Amino acid sequence: MRWIDIPLPPHGTCQETDRLLDEAQAMVASIPDLQERHGLDASAVTQIMEQVGKTLFQAVTADNAEAFHPDLDRDGCQTPDASNNALVGYHIVADSQQIGLPWHWLHNGVAPLLEKHPVTVAEHGSRVPELDPPRIWMQRHSNALFADDQESHLDRDRPEILFVPGHGREEIRRLMFREAEGIDEALDSAVTGLARLRIPGAVTPGLLASRAMLYQALHFAAPTSQPPEISGAGENRWLAGLMAGAGAGAGVADAETVDNLVGLDMEILGVDPVEAALDQAMESYVNRPASVPKTVVATAQNAWLLEDGPVLPENLGRDSCLPPLVFSNSWCSLGWLGRRFLDAGASTFVGTAVPLFSRPARRFAAHFYGALGDGYCAGVAHQRAALSLRDQLGMDHPAWLCHGVQGFGSLRLADL
Repeated sequence: MRWIDIPLPPHGTCQETDRLLDEAQAMVASIPDLQERHGLDASAVTQIMEQVGKTLFQAVTADNAEAFHPDLDRDGCQTPDASNNALVGYHIVADSQQIGLPWHWLHNGVAPLLEKHPVTVAEHGSRVPELDPPRIWMQRHSNALFADDQESHLDRDRPEILFVPGHGREEIRRLMFREAEGIDEALDSAVTGLARLRIPGAVTPGLLASRAMLYQALHFAAPTSQPPEISGAGENRWLAGLMAGAGAGAGVADAETVDNLVGLDMEILGVDPVEAALDQAMESYVNRPASVPKTVVATAQNAWLLEDGPVLPENLGRDSCLPPLVFSNSWCSLGWLGRRFLDAGASTFVGTAVPLFSRPARRFAAHFYGALGDGYCAGVAHQRAALSLRDQLGMDHPAWLCHGVQGFGSLRLADL
C-alpha cells in the first residue's frame, strides 16, 4: 500500500491552522465533562468527535488545500501489506504539541476519512530509516539459527506479544484477563498464525526492564473509563509484604536491609517501585546520605501502574529495552503516554483518545491483533478494528473512534 505524508505547518506560520488546532484541542479537553453528563458511550460524544475531526480537517487544508489529494508522487512510502496495493493511507507529520490530538477523527464534512484511508501521526515521516546496528529486539531473528528442527525454527521466529496486566481491583483484573483471552483467540484465528500472546503469571517492573526487548510488542491492559490510581488496600499489601520479607514486622527497616532484599543494584528501570514507596514511608530511607541519588517517583498519573509499582516509558527505554509496538489499553493513553513511548524507543504506539468502557476496549484490541496476525500493517489493522467495532456497536457509538495510532503505522508486526 501507499502512504502519503502530510506535514503540518510549523507553529506561527499559518494563523488559521494554529487557531483551528487550538479550537480542536479545547473541544477534546471538554469531552470528559460531556461524558460525565451524558455517559461514556452517548451519541453526543460521537457528535463532538465529528466536530473535532472536521476542525482538524480544516486546520490541515487551511495551509494546503490539496493535502488529502491521493497523488502517489508525493512524499511518503510504499510498504508491503495484506491490503489491496491501491490502498492509500495518510500520515500526519506534526510537532510534539500536536501529536496527541486524535487525528484519526479527521472528517471532511461528509464521512470520516478513516472509512477509506488509514490515518496515523508522528513527528517524522512514514518512511522507516534503516538502523545500523539494529535494535536489540531484532535478535529474535538470529535466535532461529540455533533451532534444532524446522518446527522449532518456525516457533522461535514467531513474534511474541507480552500481556501486561495493570493494577486494579479484583473485578477489574478479571476484565483485564478477559482482554487477554480475546487477543489470544484472535491471534490463534488469524489466517497466517503470525504471532502469539505471552501471558506470564506475573509481570513486574524488573521483568519488563530485563526482558521487554525479547518481545515484538507490549500490550498493557487497565481500566479505560477512569484515571489510574493506587487503591489504599493494594498499596498497603505491597508495602506490608515488603516489610514482612525484610523481617520488619514493626514497619521499620534500614536501607541496607531493604537494598539487599530487593536487589536495587540489579534494577535496570532506574525507578524502583519499592524504593519509591519507602521514600514516602520510611524515615530512615528518606534520610539516607546525599551521596546516594534519589529515584524519580513515578505517580499514578504519569506511569503504567502494575500490582507492585509504577513503570515509566522513559526508564523502559533505557538501553533500547522497549519493543517496537506498544498498545496501552488504559485511560486516555494516546494523549499522555504515546509521545513518551515513541521518544523512549518504540516504533508504533496504539492508545485510547478518550475514556471508554472496558468491553469495547477489549473488542477493539482483539480486532486489532487479529488484523496484525493476518499480515496487515499497524495503521490498516487500526482501521479494520475500528470499522469492525462500528459494525458491531453502530455508527453512533463512540467506541470505534476511541483508539488512535502514533509512529510508524506503515509497519507490519513482522517488520516493526
